[in-house]
Amino acid sequence: MQNVINTHDIIKELKSNGLQIGDKQLFYYYVKNFNYNTFIYGYSAPFYENERLRRYDPEAISDELINLYRFDRDMANHILRFILVIEKIINTNVAYEIINQHNIKDKCLLKLNQNYIEHQIIPNLQDVEPKINYFNFIHKLIKYLPTSLATKIYMRKKAGDDITRWRECPLDVMCLTWSFATSFSLFIALDYHIRAKILNNFGLYPSHLNGFIKIMKNILHLRNMISHNNVIYDAKMIYDGQDLFDVYEFIFHRKITSLRLIHVMELIEYFSHSKTLIANSRYYFNKLVINQKFKNRILLFADNE
Repeated sequence: MQNVINTHDIIKELKSNGLQIGDKQLFYYYVKNFNYNTFIYGYSAPFYENERLRRYDPEAISDELINLYRFDRDMANHILRFILVIEKIINTNVAYEIINQHNIKDKCLLKLNQNYIEHQIIPNLQDVEPKINYFNFIHKLIKYLPTSLATKIYMRKKAGDDITRWRECPLDVMCLTWSFATSFSLFIALDYHIRAKILNNFGLYPSHLNGFIKIMKNILHLRNMISHNNVIYDAKMIYDGQDLFDVYEFIFHRKITSLRLIHVMELIEYFSHSKTLIANSRYYFNKLVINQKFKNRILLFADNE
């Protein structure tokens, strides 16, 4: 019985559409193991003569397509490293400020009275998650606690429910396991003056709040794209607006009127206190072995406007 997905048939079709096959064994390996829907069709755009018909330029060769795929995956992993730094800063700041805002002396939020959490903390979250209640709020906080050695030491194994099980876990330890989405939701839900303190840690003012939120939404979006193996070098940012452009101008002293990946990479570099994200990505892009006419179609490092 013939397989429905047949690697040889996929390569045969690509050849019939004009793609030259260089290293046959290497190309076969990539098509077979890296999901051709992403690997082939996600990275073919610069090499097409006719994108609508998926017809390749006569000079397009499979080795170059592989090189672009490798570059993009390496750059995505590099970006993710810096996003994780920002994620950790947000996690930590949010946990510290919740402890301070609600004066949790032993830092164990789950020791707080349920009524207090329902009436003093959760109402702030309802602008972010309108249907949130006490139990799914607690679930978000403790969801990944069993995955970390730092938090597992606080677990009461014989406890009858999750709240009792994690009652002794301090919030500033608990936050080590939070997802970016959880920390960001909590950040948005904090009181205005508390968010202002966190903004100050990022070198911004309270007037930058809306722009900062949009920036973080784009970073979270990019993180999810990387985690789900999307093409990154031409990724579209989905949140922009004058308030975001104002934050960008405040930081870099230059104006933009639309948001591209390179701008978000600059912001990631700034908020993670690093100087190497763009420099390293540009270095490896310059070394990328692709016919120059195809490389010119990749606008990652093109002028901002």
